[in-house]
This record gives sequence, structure tokens and C-alpha cells, in this order.
Amino acid sequence: MKQIGSLLLLLALLLSGCGGVSKEDYDTVVRERDALLEEAEFRELQAQEEAPSTNTVSVKLKGSFTATVRALIPDYVTDDETPRMAVVTLFQSTPFTLFGVDADRLEVGETYVFEVEMDRCQDITREEYESGSLLTPEIILPMYHPYIRISGFRLAEEKDCGLDSVHLEYELYES
Repeated sequence: MKQIGSLLLLLALLLSGCGGVSKEDYDTVVRERDALLEEAEFRELQAQEEAPSTNTVSVKLKGSFTATVRALIPDYVTDDETPRMAVVTLFQSTPFTLFGVDADRLEVGETYVFEVEMDRCQDITREEYESGSLLTPEIILPMYHPYIRISGFRLAEEKDCGLDSVHLEYELYES
């Protein structure tokens, strides 16, 4: 029994010496880490100084899109009846809500061409402007809701429907 106890004690002492890092190795790694942190902070400050003036542009949205009215629902923010909102879908798309449209003149199941105007300029990144990545009604209408309005609509003709039914574009404004 004493031998087993002695062997276990010896094994514990041997294992406790393994896995340690020398002081020199630890200090080297800490210096490297601190140097990388300083470099990262410096680069971040440089990027912040350069970004504001060249990275954004002022734009207004204009154009039209074709959508099918799926439902007319009351806007419960104001009251139970008026104004009503239209739940619409683009061709093979998910439903979204149109605010500020004359819902009394719309019919459920009909397809319309909606004209869009923006009341004031908005700042977006140059990358968004050049790619046009946000030019889908499902994204842009809720994002700029107070500043975008449906200026008019008409019944869609056959040429207005299909895959090419969104004709929105940014109009660049120089300040």
C-alpha cells in the first residue's frame, strides 16, 4: 500500500511540472498582443477620420413598382377605420404594408403600379448607392417610411407585370 501511495505521489509531482509556460515565452506573447492592440486602435482611428466625408451620399428615391393588393386593413395607430393600409406583394414575393395610400380606391386581388416619391434627401453609404442593394420596396418603404410617399397609382397592364416590375432608383443630390 505504501508503494502505491509513493507511486501516486511521484506521478502527481511529475504531472504538476508539465504544462507550464516559461516566463520568457509568456512575456514575448504579451508584448506581441499589446503591439497588435495598439496597431488595431491606430487603424480604427485612421478609418474614422477618413470615413465621414467620402463614404456617404445624399439621395432621393423615385420610380415605381407593380404590386398586387392582398388585403386592406385598418391602421390601428390612429383609430379603427381610417386611414387604411394596403397589404401588397410583388411578383413571387412576401407581403409588405403600404402606408399613406388611398386604400378606398384599391380593390383586393387587383394589381397596381405604385408611383413613389421621397420628400427629402437621405444619406446612404456610397456602396449602397452604387450597388442599388436597397432598391426593393419591401426594404426601402419601411426604412424611410416618414419620408417616402405613394404619389399615385394605376391599374397595371400586362407589360407592367412579371419579373421586371420594380423600377426604383436613387437620384443623387450634391450638397
